[in-house]
Amino acid sequence: MLSKAVLNAKLRDFNRNFDSSREERATQIRGEFLRKFPLNRLKKLTIDDYVIGKGTPTFCAYVEAKTKPWANIQGATSSKFGIYFGRTSSDPRKKYRSTTKFGHNKAETFRTVKSALLKLVEAGQKKDFAKIDANPLSQMFKAKILSLYFPKAYLNVCSAENIEYNVDCIRVGNSRLPICE
Repeated sequence: MLSKAVLNAKLRDFNRNFDSSREERATQIRGEFLRKFPLNRLKKLTIDDYVIGKGTPTFCAYVEAKTKPWANIQGATSSKFGIYFGRTSSDPRKKYRSTTKFGHNKAETFRTVKSALLKLVEAGQKKDFAKIDANPLSQMFKAKILSLYFPKAYLNVCSAENIEYNVDCIRVGNSRLPICE
């Protein structure tokens, strides 16, 4: 456990070096996402509004890359979206690609994915954690969507490893918080 003097010195150093412009940029990008994809219009989302890979600012492109300052979910494959437009290592043709757990063709997959998305935001509004956990969308994708739409209820940390790290840094019930390095 760090002494109070060391902890206070670290906090002063953090405050002196903190760059608020990064947080402001993340908030601005989140606002852009919300204007482009407001909750009340998600029911009208089309497949081409949703899929990543078409080179246009789609829902998935915003959630993954365009809102990276808000939270980073890049690194996993595009299959985390349920359906995407692109190539695979074994097939260089660009076409719609589906994750089989959502369906066996483009239309069925998109219907299933869109339904899961709508159910996720509904469960997110209600803070129904059982339904959120049961939702078939990728965990990191769900976490980012919920943090974008409901930032006061859901932390914009989208990987289990980062959450575990942050939890390890905090001692619940103890007023002295260790600083993680």
